[in-house]
Amino acid sequence: MLLGLGQTAQVYLAEAPGLGQVALKLPRKEVRQDARLAERFAREVSFSLSLKHPYLVRGLAGVPLGKEAFLALEYFPKGTLEAQLLEERLPLEEAVKALTQIGEALLFLHQKGLLHQDVKPSNVFVGDRVYKLGDLGTLRPILDRGAEYAGSPHYLAPELFLGGLPSEKSEAYAFGVMAYELLTGKRPFKGETLEELRDAHLFLPPPPTSLPPRLDKALRRLLAKNPEERLSIRAFLEVLRSWREGTKDQGPPKEAKPKKRFSLF
Repeated sequence: MLLGLGQTAQVYLAEAPGLGQVALKLPRKEVRQDARLAERFAREVSFSLSLKHPYLVRGLAGVPLGKEAFLALEYFPKGTLEAQLLEERLPLEEAVKALTQIGEALLFLHQKGLLHQDVKPSNVFVGDRVYKLGDLGTLRPILDRGAEYAGSPHYLAPELFLGGLPSEKSEAYAFGVMAYELLTGKRPFKGETLEELRDAHLFLPPPPTSLPPRLDKALRRLLAKNPEERLSIRAFLEVLRSWREGTKDQGPPKEAKPKKRFSLF
């Protein structure tokens, strides 16, 4: 059964010997014939099979290149977090749980020297009492200085719109947009065109929220326009944990003051 149809691959529900039901990802013919796209699929196979974390989608088997190229991934009958959000908003406690788990997956990737680059609800899969980050084909070494990068405009950090390079800071911003979406039920920035969306990310503050004060302040710092002033994912997770534990509202954790300013021009 066809589960999804993308620009580069088709995903089917399949039965694998010894593995049960899996999500079987097959690259399109044009992907196999394009060296750059084929290498991206091969990279996804390699990362999916080698990176092990409780909140990353688990790769089960695969062939990276050639006519027989495929990737078998664990199957999630509940689908993606995006599909779930289209049906109903997550309860606050459940949103905190999802963000905590995806945040830990991102910190794991950063410790491995990698950026995900495309953090958004459609790349988060819903399991039984667990949320997992998928689509590892967009992974990129943190030290990669190449100009090409991945990501959705709805979750793109301001510095990337201006030609900057992806970093843990831009990843924190994308995570912040998703956090705002999960915690408030709406995205912080909207636009009918790419230009409108770009300007919103560059110049507009996120709308006020009705979240507890400490959580609200931390969320706004996660969405800071200046990457040097942006709260880290780790610091934001500390706020989430303390909120769950009922810690007294004392404001977001302090981080080192930036040494240089960020300019939009």
